[in-house]
Amino acid sequence: MSSLILCHKKKAKVAYEIARIHRSIYTIEELCYYLCNHLYLIDYTIMNEKLCDWLEEELNLNELSKKLRGLLTENASMEQFVMTILVCSEIYTAAELSRIQGVSDKLKNQKQIEKQKYKADNLLESGSVKSAIISYQEILHGEKDESVGGTFYGRVYGCLGAAYGRLFLYKEAAKMYATASQ
Repeated sequence: MSSLILCHKKKAKVAYEIARIHRSIYTIEELCYYLCNHLYLIDYTIMNEKLCDWLEEELNLNELSKKLRGLLTENASMEQFVMTILVCSEIYTAAELSRIQGVSDKLKNQKQIEKQKYKADNLLESGSVKSAIISYQEILHGEKDESVGGTFYGRVYGCLGAAYGRLFLYKEAAKMYATASQ
């Protein structure tokens, strides 16, 4: 996934709107990119007939659309739905698909708050430091989930400290690290 992906298949005349991130996509490659890079956002809002209709009508991906409709009928998991799209796109190598499946499996077993931290961690890793800070703060200032334990929140404070450090906000970073170690 670190290589260049050329969009060589059909481009849609009408975009598919992913409301959750306010993004319009026009190709199967863009859809796959969204799915792979936003696994923590995937939920039943992407797994629907509307997507199947768009794939069929706009991209002429009739076989893929048929497979996805079958998965909808069977009440298949989101992971199966996503992996079917990725495999049928023929963009990714077997190793890349295996890595994506591993991340997907990891997220499947996580609580919502853990997924939120995963999202923040990915934002920080990708250089979206301010967005990561906002996500970490939402976790810390939101409703506490006692089932994840205090260690989880300590890690969130530590990550928030790292994010502040990247912005050279050393006093704030020190406060977060001090809170994390308590």
